[in-house]
Amino acid sequence: MTLTEFLEARIAEDEEVARGAVDEQQGGHWHEPGDDMPMFGFSVALPLTFAEHAARHDPARVLAECEAKRRIVASVERALRLGTNGLGPSVLRLLALPYADHADYDESWRP
Repeated sequence: MTLTEFLEARIAEDEEVARGAVDEQQGGHWHEPGDDMPMFGFSVALPLTFAEHAARHDPARVLAECEAKRRIVASVERALRLGTNGLGPSVLRLLALPYADHADYDESWRP
């Protein structure tokens, strides 16, 4: 598996999980504590810092991040094919770093 394939697979997994968490009636967003509707569409007692963190990483934001990462990977791959980006491999390695605990992560990719 190449680094690009690894990144594309992890981005797809993140996107799938985010899409599965979307509540269409709420427009794909979770709500911060204090909003009129309960967090995540159900009432649950969570520490405020956890609830704030979760609300900032709602499905809509994760999906936007997935799209941004896909565009970065595609841009780097195009530049590498054209031989115009010496930073490309470093950028891809940095994008893969949050997934370093994944079973398919190759330690040789670590920046």
